[in-house]
Parts: sequence; structure tokens; C-alpha cells
Amino acid sequence: MKESIAPPPRNKRRFLAADFNPATWTAIEPYFQQLSDREIHSVSELRDWLKDWSELESVLEENSRWIYVKTSIDTTDEKSKADLANLYQHIYPFAMARMNDLEQKLIACPFTDQLDKDLFFTTIRKMKKKVEMFREENIPLLSELSMKQSEFDQISGAQSITYQGTEMTLQQASAFFMSNDRQQREDIFRLVSKRRLQDAQTLDNLLSELISIRHRIALNAGYKNYMEYRFDELGRFDYTPADCLQFHQSVKETVMPLLNKIADERKSKLKLEVLRPWDAEVDTSGKEPLQPTKSSEELIDKTIACFNHLDPYFGERIQIMRQMKYLDLESRMHKGPGGFNMTMPEIGVPFIFMNSANTEHDVVTMVHEGGHAVHTFLSHDLELNTFKEVGSEIAEVASMSMELMSMEHWDIFYPNAEDLNRARRNHLGHILNVLTKTCVGDSFQFWMYQNPEHTVEERREKWKQLFLEYSSTAIDWSGCEQYLETGYQKILHFYIVPLYYIEYAFAQLGALAVWKNFKANPKQTVEDYKNALRLGYTRPIPEFYKTAGAKFDFSKPYVAELMGFVEGEIDKL
Repeated sequence: MKESIAPPPRNKRRFLAADFNPATWTAIEPYFQQLSDREIHSVSELRDWLKDWSELESVLEENSRWIYVKTSIDTTDEKSKADLANLYQHIYPFAMARMNDLEQKLIACPFTDQLDKDLFFTTIRKMKKKVEMFREENIPLLSELSMKQSEFDQISGAQSITYQGTEMTLQQASAFFMSNDRQQREDIFRLVSKRRLQDAQTLDNLLSELISIRHRIALNAGYKNYMEYRFDELGRFDYTPADCLQFHQSVKETVMPLLNKIADERKSKLKLEVLRPWDAEVDTSGKEPLQPTKSSEELIDKTIACFNHLDPYFGERIQIMRQMKYLDLESRMHKGPGGFNMTMPEIGVPFIFMNSANTEHDVVTMVHEGGHAVHTFLSHDLELNTFKEVGSEIAEVASMSMELMSMEHWDIFYPNAEDLNRARRNHLGHILNVLTKTCVGDSFQFWMYQNPEHTVEERREKWKQLFLEYSSTAIDWSGCEQYLETGYQKILHFYIVPLYYIEYAFAQLGALAVWKNFKANPKQTVEDYKNALRLGYTRPIPEFYKTAGAKFDFSKPYVAELMGFVEGEIDKL
């Protein structure tokens, strides 16, 4: 399982010097100047110019992403924090302005209309919007915003609790929520919640500052509020805020009844008069929590074996990442929260970061990020970096489809058939929660940015109202309201990648459609999946979904159809 596989060779640079080090603007600026000054006399020369620009962009992005990875791996690393400050204060502002010059040059070039329209449609559409939105006065604000956002990881990375004499991260503590000892679950819940409350005011102050900066950026660009600005910044050309609101309603009417049914069954099986927040994850069978792996190495081994059953190409990509030490999976003190797959655009090999605690959630996280990784590999050969910059509506289909397709081979993690069914049932329940919680987060952010002058008290009350609106009526939060109303502070997206949230729900529907196809024809579905991922962002979102065998649809009938399929699969377990 650990045989060596040759990593992809790094492409030979055609424009940048082989020893180019993008650590200073002095080193970077001459390349932007060359691109700005170059005369273009034909569509062929335009394509060469685009390739050179793409190479510069890839190297700069890879450098900045490594800096972010290092600050996440160790939030106390002073060298990496200094590099991040240098990036945002002394490189990013100048690069933004010069990037806008190049985008304007492309839009104005007389040969741009001669580029392959099928291939370049999404790129030109995106570039035109970026040029339209650019304001020089926003450059220092965007730099300030980037630095301010990084404070979230530093605050969260320092959070820990001590339980029974052992200090542990909050991610490690979460394993106890699956304990059969109800008192232990409650004790951990209260310890974790009280620890989060210690930073509640700090995190609210940070969020208020971020909202203020974002609102100023939007006003400078001529928008009424940041929500409208962010829709355009994220390149949401294929759907509108009204579509999101329609989707929220579809989920409320089709998913909530199913969640309430599951919660009522949980209460009955646990023989409880009321469900409390600490009863939501424990297995209803009364058996010990599932422990599919005992170490990160075992998690990697089993992920590779699982992926190999789907397609050997998938398993080989994870093996390459292991060989290159592009996997950091264990939870530890002063490590940033969450998990991500960080694309490295020049070499084409991504980096997976997560916080494993030897629970069943680790399997889901690993195959999810593994789906992103496979996407990175499959789209790397596209000609330009911009072709690979997919929106999350596309990227999350890659990861969530991998969760569901790989689930058919989770016997590698759970050799006992009963454990396997437990894991599958738990994951399908988690998917339903993803759909509802995503609508909560999306609605919450709509409200925050449409009402930027709101108070912290109003913010907490709005979150509480929305959370309860999309939560099972069977769960009793009485006495825990102070923990509930600050729940948004756990969600890094609100701090670091605002309004990037509804994509998870849209993609979840796409992934369910892919899985439904996979149940009927596994081989063809995997091929369709790979073909879709190879497209990168060279096609509009609806075309990507169609290639993958799904529909980009927000309607109640379509959501209801997929929920019926999910309910049927749950009943089989």
C-alpha cells in the first residue's frame, strides 16, 4: 500500500526565472511590467501572453498558499506570521493594482474576441466583472481585511479544555459527544461551550470590524451592501439571491420533516423524554462510538485502499501526497481549526490539512478533502491558471460526491457489517444537517450584510432565531441559550470566506444526484465524474453539473425527489 509512485514533474518555467523567489515586490514587479509593456499583434501572441501571465499568477498563488498553510499548521509560528504580514502589506496591494492592469489589457485587446469562445467564455465573463468592480481605494482595505481575517485562526487555535486531568483541543474533545455516558457528554458540552464563551466578546468584536471593512469596500465599488458586492466578487453569474431564498424555502419544506422524523426516532431509541444538545451525535444503538482508525497513518492507508476500489487513479493521488508530505492530519495544540484542501497551482499537488481525533468524522473529512485533491490533479493540465479557479458550487460537488461514492467501500474502515450501516446512516443524517445548517448560515449572512449597523445583541438574537427555525423541534436548548446564541463564532467561513456557504447545499444536491447514478451504474458514473472535474471552470455551472450527471436546480420538486431517495437509502440501513 505504501509503494512509491512518481510525483508529477513541475513544469519548466517559460517566463519566470527558474530561481525566481516571490518574497519581495522588488523581485515580482519587473514581470508585471514586462506583461504590461508587451505588444500583442495576433491571437497567437495573445495566447502566449496569457500563458506567461498564468505562470506568474500560479507561482505567486502557490507562494501565498504555502504561507497560509504554515500559519495554520502552527498559529504561534512567528516567521510564518511575519511572512503573512509581508504578503498582505507589502506585496498584495501592489499585485492587485497590476493584476487589474492586465485584466483591463485583456478586455481591451482586439484579439480577445478571436479566442475560443467555448473555452474562454467563463474567463472573459469573470475578468469583465473584476475590472468593473475594481477600485484603487479598496486596495488598502482589502489588505487590512486579509490581515484581520487571519486573527480568527490565532484565537481559535489557542482554545483547549482540560478534562480528567488531560488538556485537549476542542476537536479532540468533540469525540466525547459520541460517548454512551450521557453525563460525560453533558460535561464535555459545557466545558467546550464555556471555553468558547471566554472568547465570545473578542470574536464578536472581530466580526464587527470585518463587517465594517467589508461594507466600506462595497460602498466604494458602488454597491448598496456587501452581500450584493460579494455575489459579483464570487462570480455568481448562474444564480441570484432570489434563487438562494427559493432554495431556503425548498429545504425548509422538504428536509425539515425528515430531520424531525429522525430526531423523534433518536429520542425514542435513547429512551429520553427530551433530547438535549449533547444527545445529537451519540449512536442510538447503545454501542461504543465507532473508531474506524487509530492513527493518521492508518487513516491514510485505508483512504488509499478505499479510493483504489473506486478508481486506482484516486488512490494513487493520495499516495503521491503522502510521499511528498503534503498531508497534515492530526489535531494538536496551536493548530488552526477545521480542514481544507489547498491547491498548489504551479506543481499541481494539493495539501490536505485537517484535525483528526480518531472518530468516524475523520473518515468523512478525509474522503471529502480527498475529492478536492483528485479535482486538483484532474484539472491541473488545463492551459491557464484561470481555467482551474473553480467556484465552490463546482469544487464541493467533487468533494461531496467522493464522500458518497466512497461510502460504498467503507467496509475497509468498518469490516463489521453493523458498524458499516451505522456509519452510513450517520453520514446520511449529517447530509440532511448540512442542507439545513447551510440555509441558516446563508440567511444569517444575508441579514448581517444587509444590516451592517446591527448590534452584537441583535446579531446573537438573529442567529438564535434562525438556528431554531431550522433545527428539530425535538431538541431542548433550555438553559443553554447563552451557548446557542454565539454558535456562529465556531464557523470560520463567516470570518475568513464570507458568504461562501450556500455552495455546500447546492453541491450537496449535485452529489446526491451523482450518488444516485452511481448506485445504478458505478463505472459510468465515475467516468462522468472525472470528465466533469477535468473541465475546471471552462464551462458555466449548469454545464458542469450536466456533465457530472446532475442538475443545477433549486426547486422544491427536485429537492423533494432527492430527499425521497435519501430517505429510502436510510430506511434500508
